[in-house]
Amino acid sequence: MGPWIELAFRFTLYVFCGFSMEIIFAVKGIELCVGAPIPRRVPGKYLEGFVSLYMIPIHGFGMLFGFEALHLLIQNWAWPLRYLIWALTITAAEAIGGYIYLKVRGFYSWDYYQLSPYKIFKSGLTLWPLLPLWGVVGLGLEVYSDLLRYLSPHVARFFLQ
Repeated sequence: MGPWIELAFRFTLYVFCGFSMEIIFAVKGIELCVGAPIPRRVPGKYLEGFVSLYMIPIHGFGMLFGFEALHLLIQNWAWPLRYLIWALTITAAEAIGGYIYLKVRGFYSWDYYQLSPYKIFKSGLTLWPLLPLWGVVGLGLEVYSDLLRYLSPHVARFFLQ
């Protein structure tokens, strides 16, 4: 039961972190990367961010089984090399996840990328300006992932008492 609690704990906090980053970045930063205005439902003064429940598997399972595994393999490598690996793999994961959703559901949650002159692929599954940002995010998530992996056995013990 303990390992399941640890996985559920990390999954939940990865989703929370992913949603938080998506909302904060969607307020202003994404329009800079898209290079075009994104249609909004409310005036900009409300600082509207947007997420989709379809992002839960990407944030939760992607971090839990993809990011953590790769991080364990490269954790002792020099940070510039890790930066490059994160930039490329997270960009690829966004494109692959978008492609899968596009084929299965007929859309993907970040389809506003299609508005961008900087899109990668015709349907805008990811953006060129995001490539360097994903490297920075990857390095930051290494610290967050290490923290969650450290805390998860303690959380499991707390719930099993």
